[in-house]
Amino acid sequence: MKTLLCAVLLCATGTTAAQSSKPAAGEFPQRVVRWVVPFAPGASNDIVARLLAQKLGDRWGQQVVIDNRGGAGGMVGAEIVVRATPDGYTLLMANPGANAINFALRAKTPYTEADLEPVILLGWSPIMAVTSASAPMNNVKDLIALAKAKPGQLSAGSSGTGGSSHLALELFKLQTGTDILHVPYKGAAPAFTDVMAGQLQLFFSTPVSVQPLVAGGRLKVLGVAGKQRLAIFPDVPTTAEQGLPGFDVLIWFGVSVPARTPMPIINKLNADMNAVLKLPEIRERFAQLGLEAQGGTPARFGAFLKEELARWAQVVKAANVRPE
Repeated sequence: MKTLLCAVLLCATGTTAAQSSKPAAGEFPQRVVRWVVPFAPGASNDIVARLLAQKLGDRWGQQVVIDNRGGAGGMVGAEIVVRATPDGYTLLMANPGANAINFALRAKTPYTEADLEPVILLGWSPIMAVTSASAPMNNVKDLIALAKAKPGQLSAGSSGTGGSSHLALELFKLQTGTDILHVPYKGAAPAFTDVMAGQLQLFFSTPVSVQPLVAGGRLKVLGVAGKQRLAIFPDVPTTAEQGLPGFDVLIWFGVSVPARTPMPIINKLNADMNAVLKLPEIRERFAQLGLEAQGGTPARFGAFLKEELARWAQVVKAANVRPE
């Protein structure tokens, strides 16, 4: 009898200990959370999401599953989130394409700004102008001079019409008065291949994407389109330092959820993601990737989204950009 009683008590104690790391009844989350990344695995959005998902899973005692759904500049993945139950269990890796550029670029989209609620601005990274390691250009001044000497003869690739790399090019052309041929690709990988081969003279991309190619001696960076130099590329001057002020192009990352998601859940997500962004190991990893952690309130992210939409709408109109 004593043996049976001890066994019962031991089982009860083990159950309590096992459940102690999980949220109490009524707390969020109670089950697996799906994080939709509207780009292919290995993209910068994907790298950031997987990094943070692990820490959020540890904090919640629940798995955070990354669901890569690429296509249409982020719209495919975003539409999946918009149509999901607004309960906080389906998140969108918000980005310039899905949350701003597509609204400026297309007369009709399968969802609107009102269909997504902002949660948090996770971080951002300035875009970088890169060329082949063997190209005669060594900086942005050289690029502008060559483009003006050979109007229409230089070519620049992009990961697709209307994407961040394309609109960065159009903004560059508007601000410098240059004529550079745009060559759209289906993704960044084939564009990188042609830049390295010298078939393209220019590509705008993120530090996380270009770092291994620069380190391997296959690409060189002409300039950083941000307000300050990057720690991982300390010798590369900003475009402002090279006589092009105002050419600040950020590739940013955030989190959105379907409209009508309860505010207590949005606030819970925001608080926990802010906490994760403050972890020293996260900030160190972000710095290694050329990213700057942000954070803040849902309202701050909402205001930022409005600014991004207004800015890119001006570029789309001025450059007469049309979707494919």
